[in-house]
Amino acid sequence: MKSALKITLLCGLAALARPLAAPGPQPNAYAGTAACAKCHAEIYKTFVATPMAQSSGTVGAGDFRENLAGGEFTHAKSGVSYRVTREGDAMYLDFARGPSEKSPAGMRGRRRLDFFIGSGNHGRSYVSALDDFLFQAPVAYYAREQKWDMSPGYEVGELMKLSRPIQQGCLECHASSLRPVAGSENRYEPRPFLENGISCERCHGPGAAHVAAMRAGGGAGGSQIVNPAKLAPTRRESVCAQCHLSGEARIDRPGRSLLTFRPGDPLSDHVVSFLQPAAQTEKLKATGHVETLARSRCRQASGDQLTCTTCHDPHGRPARADATRYFNQKCASCHQAGACKVTPQLREQAGNNCVSCHMPKSPTQDIAHNVFTDHSIPRAAGVRPAAPAEGATTLVPYWGGAARPRDLGMAYLAVASRTTDASYARAAELLKKAEPELGDDAQALTFLGKIYEREKNYERAARCYEGALKADPARTEAGVNLGTIYARGGRLYEAIKLWEDVLARNPGYEIARLNLAVAHMENGNFAVARQTLLKALEYDPDLPVARKILADLDAMK
Repeated sequence: MKSALKITLLCGLAALARPLAAPGPQPNAYAGTAACAKCHAEIYKTFVATPMAQSSGTVGAGDFRENLAGGEFTHAKSGVSYRVTREGDAMYLDFARGPSEKSPAGMRGRRRLDFFIGSGNHGRSYVSALDDFLFQAPVAYYAREQKWDMSPGYEVGELMKLSRPIQQGCLECHASSLRPVAGSENRYEPRPFLENGISCERCHGPGAAHVAAMRAGGGAGGSQIVNPAKLAPTRRESVCAQCHLSGEARIDRPGRSLLTFRPGDPLSDHVVSFLQPAAQTEKLKATGHVETLARSRCRQASGDQLTCTTCHDPHGRPARADATRYFNQKCASCHQAGACKVTPQLREQAGNNCVSCHMPKSPTQDIAHNVFTDHSIPRAAGVRPAAPAEGATTLVPYWGGAARPRDLGMAYLAVASRTTDASYARAAELLKKAEPELGDDAQALTFLGKIYEREKNYERAARCYEGALKADPARTEAGVNLGTIYARGGRLYEAIKLWEDVLARNPGYEIARLNLAVAHMENGNFAVARQTLLKALEYDPDLPVARKILADLDAMK
């Protein structure tokens, strides 16, 4: 059984890339989009038709319908066959894989797809609810090709992974008025969000005071509603950047996160987005519009005069037939008509469309089967601006200035798994430097615990994890890893308590459940261990380790 414990330890360390978000906003400060509609009927009418306003919801609601003709496919890497079907307004995902060396008994099952994420403009991912805990489905619908395939992040996996949790930070940029259950990682009220998509208040701030002032006849003055157009440049840009600035890593400030941000704040007071200046690929990021625009010659020449809303009206979008004229006019607001050096014949071939040449649609590096507008505004199609000459692992904060060792160290650790070991070394250097100042910073202590655990300094790692859990008992990754350290040291009872607590906060956390099963076997509680493994397979049927341990248990009879 020791080998199984070693396997789960390695998985537990990898889980650190999933930081918990800080508590969300109090709903009583918010009025809801419907309240805005009473005074802003025309804006409401156009806004609710935008992709932003339709970026989440209950499956079967709305006019969008996925094409199920291609809803049956097999993922070559994992060998799992998927089939998406519709029964009334409900959609279901059936999955199966035949017997294999890793899974002699094969595997099959079904999940209901309860909620969607994505407007359908580019595509949609899906969410399943099990006992009010939300998990991402491994399949997605790609609207441009009308194709079903693996959801982003699932393409290269050899296992199906039905237990990926939907955390608040994942959902915040797609839905409004979230209703998480306090202290959990991915449990929500049966109706997990009160508003589909992005609400008016995501850009204008909590509106209850504004609505009350207007109803009382006091006028808009002093009602605290935010008009982003009147904000200082950094605060104005922060409104869009909260969801459209991904960077290489986004690190929460101590005690803050995207969930504490309010329109009017500088986003960097809540989260720090780090860029990798030398990272240039032929592909874009799905949510990298802000950083890409910042690298464009247009933005560099015009400075803060060019912002997202220079070209985009957040309250609506032009009709498809009028889009070329609409965006050409935006370009003409800065560029004179004679500035284009292309011959009239070539301009005509391009449909007299500035965007087709200077903001071409290009594939993204993080979402397959999709193309997004290149906001680097290259002077020639396919030629993106050159990046600075720093090394490939250099990280700098988007809004400039010197990054704190704590933030920068966490950023390097966040990117280490997809870059080089040099990023681990840099993360270790910075986080150890910041250690005396971490105090009760649960997120940073958890990251530092990973550093020490990777160095096999288990005593220091345990102290970090203990500090993190004292500050925030819901820090599940700290609980999993601390339990593993305790189990190594013979403190099995304490380890079991930690893993049970983690599973109460996220019952799909397979590493905690596998560890727990092994611990029960160590104690001779084979019946409890068996039930623990069967429960793990309920949440994720594709766990070869669980099946192997179950087979070992059966062989002992």
